[in-house]
Amino acid sequence: MTLLKHFGFYLFFISTTTLAQVGISTPNPQGTFHVDGNKNNSQSGIPSADQMADDFVVTKTGNVGVGTLSPSVKLDISTSGTPASPVAGIKITDGQQGKSKVLTSDENGVGSWKRQSLELVVGTMGAGYNLHFVSDFFYSQTGSSITLPPGKWLVTVNLLAVNNQNAVLDADDYIWFRSTFSDSQLTASKSPDIIGTADKVSGMLQGPVPANALKYNIANGQVVINNQSQTAKTYWLIVGTAEVIGSPNPSVYLDRLGGSTWGENIISAVPIQ
Repeated sequence: MTLLKHFGFYLFFISTTTLAQVGISTPNPQGTFHVDGNKNNSQSGIPSADQMADDFVVTKTGNVGVGTLSPSVKLDISTSGTPASPVAGIKITDGQQGKSKVLTSDENGVGSWKRQSLELVVGTMGAGYNLHFVSDFFYSQTGSSITLPPGKWLVTVNLLAVNNQNAVLDADDYIWFRSTFSDSQLTASKSPDIIGTADKVSGMLQGPVPANALKYNIANGQVVINNQSQTAKTYWLIVGTAEVIGSPNPSVYLDRLGGSTWGENIISAVPIQ
């Protein structure tokens, strides 16, 4: 009897080693290591969805499946949930769990529960640019910038438009200006990372402005920037491509447009998607 037991064990060992599959509570393993929790799998063929709901499998590629025998990633969890009746498939109790918290990761990919918060990136405002009341087709650097990590960002620009102190403008004197972002402080061309045709934030200032008076307006808008590189990237605010109506003196300009002088000026961004 003892000899038969040893012989049977030997045959089982040879079989599982040769096939490189181990099944627990199932004679029909579907992976390198397969556990049928409820012992309800069929003797042959692929188990049904109901049968595999209580199964655990490790494939030859090292993927782990819970409730599924075909894990497509390193850990693939499938429950009986549907959009109408969802069933939770993961629970992590690390001491930081709590209602309405989200699972976030640090720079090394280590996850933990955190309260939901909006990630906001704020730019650095430079000296600005004196944009003269002259029609042109060019952009100029403001020295202002924002540095964005990899990913897609909704970038908001808020700019104060104000004439220089000694300006005099008639009622029909008018300037329309545009702003966007460049990839480099050394160039003044639009970054290809800006998505879509809504690629500018524009504004205007119109007379009349009497001598030694100031007139103000605000340009506000948003562009979408997709940093597809693997590292943080700096985008530089550029202004220009002005359109001028009337006959203003060319010495009139928008004072330090896009610069840190004016507290209304800000560049900020939040991640999207």
